[in-house]
Amino acid sequence: MKYKVGILVMTGLLLTATSGFAAVHYQSLNNKNGEVTLQVKPAASFPTLQEEVTQRLDYTRQLGEQLLAEGTAAIFYVLPHNSGGVTDTRSKPVLYSDFSALQAKLEGQEVALAPVIGDGYTFDNASVYFQPLNLLHPPAAEEAAATAEKLRQQAEQSGKDYAMLPVELSDQMLNLTAFYRKGDQEVSVHISRTSGPMTQYVDEQVDFTSEKLTVSGTEMLYTRYTGGNSLAWSTEIPGSRELIHYEINDMSGQFFTKEEMVKLAEGWLK
Repeated sequence: MKYKVGILVMTGLLLTATSGFAAVHYQSLNNKNGEVTLQVKPAASFPTLQEEVTQRLDYTRQLGEQLLAEGTAAIFYVLPHNSGGVTDTRSKPVLYSDFSALQAKLEGQEVALAPVIGDGYTFDNASVYFQPLNLLHPPAAEEAAATAEKLRQQAEQSGKDYAMLPVELSDQMLNLTAFYRKGDQEVSVHISRTSGPMTQYVDEQVDFTSEKLTVSGTEMLYTRYTGGNSLAWSTEIPGSRELIHYEINDMSGQFFTKEEMVKLAEGWLK
């Protein structure tokens, strides 16, 4: 979708655009107990980051893209833009073209997957980010500080402005994007795991309308953008505060109707 750009940052999803006017409809989804699971807010309310932090995060993101292989992760320490002496963990996704292999990998994680959706859209491939072990099980403050100091020294002694320490990935999914094809048409579904409600921040210049639906007892948010449309909902992980969020996106300019989007979602609601 040309006018919808998603960037997973900090607490939520930031949607931005370069043109258009906003038909503002900021809404939220709730579970059966009335608790918020997903909320949409204007981008103006997105937490402001210091410029140095933004530059450091951009740099470590670039290093991760350049230096990491598929399905690997590392802790990065950079000398520029890092007066606080902190590290950032970056990872590369694992790519799947075999639905059965992906389903087996995610078994027991309460992530619903479907091999075929709608009227014949078949699974094509998926890109999956897994949680690095050091983020799933954070080390003690003293150990983290010692790692940062070790990497700082390595960065200075190597003549580079960065150092990296490989870390293992866990089997816990952080987020994935799966693509489904029918001929030359394509739809995608983005699935993410959060420890609480997800917040989507939408640029005021994005032209969109949204409508809340209830399908099989689940609240959904149907959103129509200038370049396409989407359908989002959330499910709870039993026994925890964690949530699994789903968002189906029209990828080929089909401009599915609301009813057609719901039909695509039925594969996840069974």
